[in-house]
Amino acid sequence: MNCPDLAQIYACLEKELSPEDRLRLEEHLATCSRCRRLLADRRLYLEASSSLPQLELPPGFTERVMAGLPPLKSPARLWLWLAGGAYLLFSLVVAGLALGNKTVLFPICFQVFKNLVNLAADLSSLVFRLVQQAYGVFRAVSIFMGIAGRLLSNFFPASIMGLAALVLSGAISLAFLRLLLRPAKFSDRG
Repeated sequence: MNCPDLAQIYACLEKELSPEDRLRLEEHLATCSRCRRLLADRRLYLEASSSLPQLELPPGFTERVMAGLPPLKSPARLWLWLAGGAYLLFSLVVAGLALGNKTVLFPICFQVFKNLVNLAADLSSLVFRLVQQAYGVFRAVSIFMGIAGRLLSNFFPASIMGLAALVLSGAISLAFLRLLLRPAKFSDRG
């Protein structure tokens, strides 16, 4: 079994799982310390939140909050125009190619079609490289943060670890942002 999602963990705590699902989850918990910790944390959270007093919301609270939210702006109209324009261009190119090479439009349509295919290939290559780069940066930062967290835990007591991690992550974020905004300039020496 793969690690359960948070909804399954809460369903287990609230005894809403079927007997088969509960048995599968218990078998998984026997082998996965991460999920056992997650279950224990959620159990503590539910116990702590159940001891809190019930707050009575004033009448009309939900309506006032919803009225204060900014309206959602849908970019659907822009995407429809872009998709429609791309479809029209592609249709014209295909129609020109379908008429055959005896028409005046054939060389133009063929060149446009070739350029569109090359553009699509270049864009997909660019997106793929950007995703690879982003994943590499994410992995490097997560490895660094894990190492820094282990090092910090040796120097700071557990009571101030959160503050130390916040300060460290803020400093790293600012340094990374500065690096992105002002890349180093290398000179040609030697």
